Amino acid sequence: MRRSLALLVLPLVLAGCPAPQPDSCTPQAQKADVLGLMQSWYLYPDLLRSISPNDPAYPTVDAYLWALTADARAAGKDRGWTYATTYSASQRYYADGTAVGFGIGILVRQDASNAYHVLVSQVFPGSPASSASFARGDEILAIGDTPATLVDVPTLVAGAATIDDARAAVSSAIGPSTAGLSRSFQVLPLGASTSVLRTMTKDGYLLDPVPAGWTVFDPAGPTPIGYVALRTFIGTAQIPLQNVFAQFQQQNVHDVIVDLRYNGGGLISIAELLADLLGGARSTSDVMYHVSFNAQHASSAETVFFAPQAQSTQAMRVAFITTGATASASELVANVLEPYLTGNIALVGARTYGKPVGQAGFAFYQCDLAVYLIALSLTNADGEGGYFDGLPDASGNFSGPLCAAPDDLTHLQSDPAEASTAAAIAWMTTGTCPAPAVAAKASGPSVLKAAAPVPDAYPDAIAPDEAQRNVRGLF
Repeated sequence: MRRSLALLVLPLVLAGCPAPQPDSCTPQAQKADVLGLMQSWYLYPDLLRSISPNDPAYPTVDAYLWALTADARAAGKDRGWTYATTYSASQRYYADGTAVGFGIGILVRQDASNAYHVLVSQVFPGSPASSASFARGDEILAIGDTPATLVDVPTLVAGAATIDDARAAVSSAIGPSTAGLSRSFQVLPLGASTSVLRTMTKDGYLLDPVPAGWTVFDPAGPTPIGYVALRTFIGTAQIPLQNVFAQFQQQNVHDVIVDLRYNGGGLISIAELLADLLGGARSTSDVMYHVSFNAQHASSAETVFFAPQAQSTQAMRVAFITTGATASASELVANVLEPYLTGNIALVGARTYGKPVGQAGFAFYQCDLAVYLIALSLTNADGEGGYFDGLPDASGNFSGPLCAAPDDLTHLQSDPAEASTAAAIAWMTTGTCPAPAVAAKASGPSVLKAAAPVPDAYPDAIAPDEAQRNVRGLF
């Protein structure tokens, strides 16, 4: 049966804790409560450090959690996935689908001459970035607090020893997600020969989880191919996803491309919905995934089954467009479908991030505190999971190929000429991965289109909010 608790999400819908007394909202009291949660629910209790909640070296709940999980991070089991935020911020993101910022996706790409480029990957409609005329493929040449204080990208990243250093420098220049904060940008629009100045002020906007670019390729052909992108797994994605798949159903679509290239996860309930929409051929007795907890909560282990929807399509072949930013709930959907689509499932783009575990969320409503901690191990019907190095996994359990393809910023994601989308269509049509695109030179459009010498990097925001934790490179 479908799990009814609000405990299973990636990250999880918050499970309520008893409302604390007013004096228990002090940082010290909150840390003591959090330690109890961690000792009870953390998936790797043997990796928790022994640190008193009274230790003054860790004055906040988030700093305390970071210290407790240091050994788990060193072991590669928890890469910052255990953290504290506010309950109100969680609700704004997961339930309301809103965020504060510019509404722009950024990635850092290194070309063949090792120069760094700051590029726009996506723009959210109705956001400040949209109003300022930003578009996918624009290159940001300089960033400043004002037009008079612009600093060009080579200067910003001058001290960067690695691409991770470069993305940190870019993040620092863009600043935190604070409403009213302004930045100026010197921008070379895609296809232009001269740059323009654009100034934006951070504000609230809707996340638009299922962008309008969904389509059906060759709708009159014998095997029409449906394409849909999902930006993030939040509650407001449910109806748009159902509407798109209803259209796929009407147009006899059985081959589906799901674009998850910047999707870092979110609600497991939406992951289940997407799997159900793709799994019209599944029955309610087919296992979707297994959930297990640590030894203290072994009795809570459960099996979740498919529940096909009225809008489900009987997908015969599925291609997921992925990058190193594709994580968590995105990986879960591919993993749970794999046992049922052996030989008919593929990843297109690049190996995924690698997060085969889920978080439990606990809310202290009176303190406006939410704590997410790694508590769930997730495996598919064949018992396969543990892909900390990403999918396809090193153990070879994922049967489908990885069709290498660049994130081609010279085209919209839904354009059949975009390199990753074109590769997915080619695999759908021929059953074989096409040869990956190769850069002809190290500047200009080829930098935007071709695979870089090192994978693209997605800057992490300063003090990331929930949207930025789950949409990679979002500002």
